[in-house]
Amino acid sequence: MPPAGSVLRAGDLVLDEERWTVHRAGREVGLSPTEFRLLACLMRNQGRVLSRTQLLENVWGWNRACQSQIIETYVSYLRRKLEALGPRLIHTRRGAGYTLRAEATAPPGGTSSAPSYAPWRDESAGLP
Repeated sequence: MPPAGSVLRAGDLVLDEERWTVHRAGREVGLSPTEFRLLACLMRNQGRVLSRTQLLENVWGWNRACQSQIIETYVSYLRRKLEALGPRLIHTRRGAGYTLRAEATAPPGGTSSAPSYAPWRDESAGLP
């Protein structure tokens, strides 16, 4: 896990913990303090699925799963802001939690060999 005060990157998303700034596709993204902490937690654990309980403990300092609706609300806020500037980065693992994953981009002038769908992504439940 990168130390606090570092610059975290995921694709075209850059989070600078020291300057408290986030940029996506070269444009600054305004986030609330809670959105910033949630995004930093997801970026520090990029590619790993974090449960609602883990997010509550790490972002809010809570140890109660009964408040998990707040997670869905803030993930929705982040998605709305980040997806306005590029493809989805925060993915839902139904029944497990959330993961931040930068999609592979096609090489210039070519196509990606990756499938057009992500079999590990289950967003059919319509969760934010």
